[in-house]
Amino acid sequence: MDAESVAVDLSELRPSEFTAARDEYVAKARKAGDRQLAAAIGALRKPTVAAWTAGLLPRRRPEEAHGLVQLGEALRAAHRSLDAGQLRRLSHEQHVVIGELARTARSGRRGRADGE
Repeated sequence: MDAESVAVDLSELRPSEFTAARDEYVAKARKAGDRQLAAAIGALRKPTVAAWTAGLLPRRRPEEAHGLVQLGEALRAAHRSLDAGQLRRLSHEQHVVIGELARTARSGRRGRADGE
């Protein structure tokens, strides 16, 4: 067990489950006598729902995450070259992609009383 692998494990949990799971890892590290690891794990903070949702994209839908990164790169290139036509087209595409991702995120959270 190391702090990085614990952080990865915790990132898979809903924010409402984070604190209890983190505290269990801290207790395990302390029981093993690793105070430094316990402190590192204890310093991990519960993500906001928005940050947690955004973090799910690369883990659960890597192709879509890669496409979003490529779109961002294309937008940066269009901005650098001041290509108005490309900027309009890519801005529209960005709006559509982000709208689809937001709808997907909302539909995945629908019906949960805790909003997570």
